[in-house]
Amino acid sequence: MQVVLGTLLASLVPVVGFNAVMTSEHFASFLVFIVIHVVALAYYIKGILSPKMFKVAVTLVLAVGLVVCSAVIAVLIAMVASSPTKGWSGRSLSLLDPTYASKYIPIIASVSEHQPPTWPSYFMDINVLAFLVPAGIIACFLPLSDASSFMVLYIVTSVYFSGVMVRLMLVLAPAACIMSGIALSEAFDVFTRSIKCQLPGVSQNSQIDVGDSTSGSVVTQDEVVKTDKTEDSLKERPSKKNKKKERERERENVEKASIKTPIQKRLLVLPLESSVIALLLLVLLGAFYVVHCVWAAAEAYSAPSIVLTSRSHDGLHVFDDFREAYAWLSHNTEVDDKVASWWDYGYQTTAMANRTVIVDNNTWNNTHIATVGTAMSSPEKAAWEIFQSLDVKYVLVVFGGVVGYPSDDINKFLWMVRIGGGVFPHIKEPDYLRDGQYRIDSQATPTMLNCLMYKLSYYRFVETDGKGFDRVRGTEIGKKHFKLTHFEEVFTTHHWMVRIFKLKPPKNRIRGKTKKSKSKASSTTSSKRSGKSPWQ
Repeated sequence: MQVVLGTLLASLVPVVGFNAVMTSEHFASFLVFIVIHVVALAYYIKGILSPKMFKVAVTLVLAVGLVVCSAVIAVLIAMVASSPTKGWSGRSLSLLDPTYASKYIPIIASVSEHQPPTWPSYFMDINVLAFLVPAGIIACFLPLSDASSFMVLYIVTSVYFSGVMVRLMLVLAPAACIMSGIALSEAFDVFTRSIKCQLPGVSQNSQIDVGDSTSGSVVTQDEVVKTDKTEDSLKERPSKKNKKKERERERENVEKASIKTPIQKRLLVLPLESSVIALLLLVLLGAFYVVHCVWAAAEAYSAPSIVLTSRSHDGLHVFDDFREAYAWLSHNTEVDDKVASWWDYGYQTTAMANRTVIVDNNTWNNTHIATVGTAMSSPEKAAWEIFQSLDVKYVLVVFGGVVGYPSDDINKFLWMVRIGGGVFPHIKEPDYLRDGQYRIDSQATPTMLNCLMYKLSYYRFVETDGKGFDRVRGTEIGKKHFKLTHFEEVFTTHHWMVRIFKLKPPKNRIRGKTKKSKSKASSTTSSKRSGKSPWQ
């Protein structure tokens, strides 16, 4: 019931629609759902009908079911075969093939959440659990059961998925917590049992228990030997030499069994001091992990990304450039003005500046995003024409070269080129690279130095320090002194993190023609007065 209700509710969402039942990712879950209900129905019918009637019903159901299933499978195969991606979405194919998005769908690969995580991100997110998970996997194999084998498969698949996309660290987190809990439970069991066995009041009882267990094992083995002897005597009477050999073997087995149990228990008992210290260290480890989780939740995951902070020897510095830029747009532009920027800032501009954007964080329309990427990758005049066709009044770029903000548009520029080139073939990534390297210094390519993104980011940048040194890229820019002909700077925030440019209006061609006609008319009249031809 929950599966059916959840699927119906998901299909009511406009973005999802029939994708809840038509995409290949859901086929396996629906197949399991159907198989479970078929098995439950079979058990129910088996309890109602007699064995003969049940056999007849099974043959009838199988015959009808095969026909229906073959028809459904044929329809599904036809629908899947007609899809270029075989019914799989781009994100799902990126999970199966980590290089798929970078090859065919750069819009998915450009998202920072879809990048593979680094080792520091594992230690930042799960911290000490990264060391406890291997211990938990080992504990699951001692002994291996259905539940422990399921947990091993769970942790293996979650580790693989988290290694493909950093956003899937959320899938790894619960599996890592369960595995770490198993490891800590086994460790606490060993240490507490070691302490318990060595306490003054408990050690005698443990020794008595050990003695009782060994004596009991000897008695039971003697009884087993006696029964074996009676059975053998009934069958045949062995010789004296064989009797002696059998008695010696039985004594050796009894001695080994009596010695083995206390040895095994002694191996699990650790020294008292080391057990106490280990327990204290485990408690401290858990306490530090709680402190780390609280700090990570407060600083890394709860701090607003729109207001940036940094600490230095001068103290805490707050960078509120984003809100400053959005406030300027809200108070100094018309309500129906359209703003063009990269899609990362679309939702922020709409919500905080209350202005219409060309592209936003909803990346379903790849062609629209590619158009903006093409404009940013084109020369100034071509970009102005593209933005004019989109009825854009202002262009917003994020630049971190002054304060060292690494997530600026220059660092994201190659993704704009790749996404734009995927739709418009005249945009080619090698034109922006020098010997395969992305450069913005004097060795950068002319295409890079003349594109709109470079000009909007580094316009008047040399005025900041007199050299034009980019703190993010760690180099001086290649083109320092240039002017804008089709765009004009209207606002730059305090730390130069957000820059807003306005498109210059197109020249009035009628006025230009009238000016030319007036100049020609004046020249003809003057020539007539002087008696000369106007073309001389």
